[in-house]
Formats: sequence, C-alpha cells, structure tokens
Amino acid sequence: MKRMIGLALVLAISACASAPPAPSLAPEKVVEQFMWNYTATWNKHDSATIARDFYRMGAGVPEQTESLEKGFVNLRTQGYHHSDIHEIKACIIGGDTAWAGMKFSRLTEAGVPLPPKDRASSYELKKFEDGWRITKLMGGDAGKPLACPAG
Repeated sequence: MKRMIGLALVLAISACASAPPAPSLAPEKVVEQFMWNYTATWNKHDSATIARDFYRMGAGVPEQTESLEKGFVNLRTQGYHHSDIHEIKACIIGGDTAWAGMKFSRLTEAGVPLPPKDRASSYELKKFEDGWRITKLMGGDAGKPLACPAG
C-alpha cells in the first residue's frame, strides 16, 4: 500500500513538472490590471495604500498619504463616494515605462454622477524593483478615444 501511494505521488509530481507553464500576461495587461487594482483601492479611499503601493511621484509615502487624504476630504464634501471605470487602456512605451489612460465617472453614494459625468485621466508609470508605480498624473479628454502616446 505504501508503494502504491508513493508511486501515485511520484506520478502526480512528474505530471505537474511536465505540464505547460501557466500563460503569463502581456506587459500591457499587467499594467492594465495594476490600474484596475489602483481603482479598487481608490474606491476604498485608502490613502496609505495608494501612497505606498501605487504612487511614486516624488513625495515620500507620509507626505503623499496626507495629500491624498486631503483630496479625499475635498471630494467627499462634494458628495463623492466612488468612481465607476468605463475603460482602461495601457501601453508599454519603454523598457520600464508605461502609459495608461482611464475613462470614468465620479459617483455619489446613490450612484448619481458628479459633473462632469464623463472624465478621463492619463498616467505615466515606471517599473521599479517592487513593481509598477504611477509617477505622473495628467488630465485627459473624455470625448476622445484612449490612445497610446505617439512615438
């Protein structure tokens, strides 16, 4: 009986070893997923996690956390509750740099859009040892299609 269990274990391990590797995501899809994760954290108003895990814009984590918290206070005074993402597009623009564009609406708790209803932002990202980080935020034109920067 012990031999049968041992043989079954060896066969199971060798089957796993010969199985094809799980497909890895294309780099653009990794950046796109990073932006979806960023939005999920944004919708929790989690300033500390955004500053630590998503931003790398010059200020240290404590300063960035404080700035984000002030921003969330301002948004909440306008009735903001969460953002609804309509589209995210990501592009690799260099070996360790990327661009992402996002179309979204800012909503109240009741789901009513804050004006303007349609918004857009774009982001520059850089890949660090600990992963992708947003290094620059820019406005966008919600009326135009999201498109990778030329050149």
